[in-house]
Amino acid sequence: MPAPLSWLYLPSAVLLDPDGRLVIVDYNNMRVRRLDDGLLTTLVGSGGHEFSTPGADALATDLENPVDAAYGPDGLLYVLPAHESRLIQVDTSGLIQVVVGTGEEGYTGDGGPALEATLDQAQGFCFDSTGAIWIADTLNGAIRRVVDGTIETVLEGLGGPQRVRCGHGRVLATDTFSGRIIEFSEESLEFAVIAEGLSYPWSAVPTADGWIAASSGSHEILDQDGVLAGTSEGGSSGDGGPALDAQLSWPADILPVDGGFYVADMQNARVRFVGE
Repeated sequence: MPAPLSWLYLPSAVLLDPDGRLVIVDYNNMRVRRLDDGLLTTLVGSGGHEFSTPGADALATDLENPVDAAYGPDGLLYVLPAHESRLIQVDTSGLIQVVVGTGEEGYTGDGGPALEATLDQAQGFCFDSTGAIWIADTLNGAIRRVVDGTIETVLEGLGGPQRVRCGHGRVLATDTFSGRIIEFSEESLEFAVIAEGLSYPWSAVPTADGWIAASSGSHEILDQDGVLAGTSEGGSSGDGGPALDAQLSWPADILPVDGGFYVADMQNARVRFVGE
């Protein structure tokens, strides 16, 4: 079906595949989908609302609310189903494999194999330049990291971190319910608060000269210099006009690209583009 006529249901994340095509995490449709020449194609998920099935074909498996996805350094697609409390992978044969987590909710496993660790409804992850996996372990209030199959906690005591995003030698975590963005050095793991007083920042992405964030509670897209899109009033308006006059509704993710950025406009059930 042509993408403008397709139904999305709480799109929660946007990313690019290795060929530069837009991929959408369609949270409540239990699918990960790709935009191909104006058409949406499902990559993962049958639409069923149950735990994914290791060893099953990616198109035949159920998913428990996929909330985030990324391509690893191996070129494979990884998916985080929030309510499974585990990270899965689509392997080279197109089959589902578990990479992190047992599927049970908990906070265990630091210092041991990632497959034996427990998470609690993690909402975001990313790969840094070394191939390490960073995870926003949301209900545990922790940022965790997997290196060579071993899991560790990098920081805990946070207020519902929703996302981590890697880039430019940095990792940004949204300490969402505390209204902060925290920056980590990928190399040293040192961290600092780089923004605070925000309204439910859901996702923050490193850029060459700073950051760009989806401030869900204020229905805006921000960077370190100010507002880039949104009026601060939730709604659905403004297509074809200035981004600062447009209304968003709980934007959950942003994807900077040449010439602008994509927005997962979650409660409007749309993916929108801001640019020239």
